Amino acid sequence: MKFKPFQPTLALRPTQFSIGLLEVEYKVVAMRKLTPEKLARLIAQTPIPVIVSPWGHLCLIDHHHYLFACWHMDIPQVKVQIVENYLDSDLSYTRFWQAMAKKKHAYLRDQFGDGPRSPVYLPLDVRGMADDPYRSLAWMVRKEGGYENSTQSFAEFAWADYFRGHKLLNRRGREGFHAAVRRGLVLARSPAARKLPGYTGHKTSAIEAEQGERALLLKSKYVPKARAKGELASLPQ
Repeated sequence: MKFKPFQPTLALRPTQFSIGLLEVEYKVVAMRKLTPEKLARLIAQTPIPVIVSPWGHLCLIDHHHYLFACWHMDIPQVKVQIVENYLDSDLSYTRFWQAMAKKKHAYLRDQFGDGPRSPVYLPLDVRGMADDPYRSLAWMVRKEGGYENSTQSFAEFAWADYFRGHKLLNRRGREGFHAAVRRGLVLARSPAARKLPGYTGHKTSAIEAEQGERALLLKSKYVPKARAKGELASLPQ
């Protein structure tokens, strides 16, 4: 079977349970600022990597946040890039998902960091994905320079679990994102985080350490400001 390069947005099946909705929100805000021509160019130039299952399902293995933003933007089709095609294989359901997990093409821990869960509970499309606030926090800390972007699979999930283990949002919940980012910046450079992908604590100079102390006063530009119900965040300045 030959697949068309553009596929319906809701035809792509997630291979993870959760995303960070605040990251999606900023993508939506940025996409809304584009002209129709630039938005069409973005869609055409952003192929989403997928793996074709033995049953013909298109399983996306990256760009979950981007695809969620496309759905919010009412973009009916997205460009896909087929990485592997199992359509003609005789793999059972269990063997297929074992192969996906082994190749790090699926992340089967839920929005609480628990798992692995059975893939039978994966959402059928992006509308069913859960929000993990610690994924949003991990993204914010990275954007504020707490650690470097990494090509390692599931890097931000690892950081989300690290911050979750320190219960950074337990004291004030989502209202405490600014304080959580400040604490996250310190924790991200501590020796305890040295095995996490993108760790930069070993590169920290005395000047940067002093700047890190000043970060305790930081109000992250990636935390949405107070806004009316239904209003989206503004882009960071």
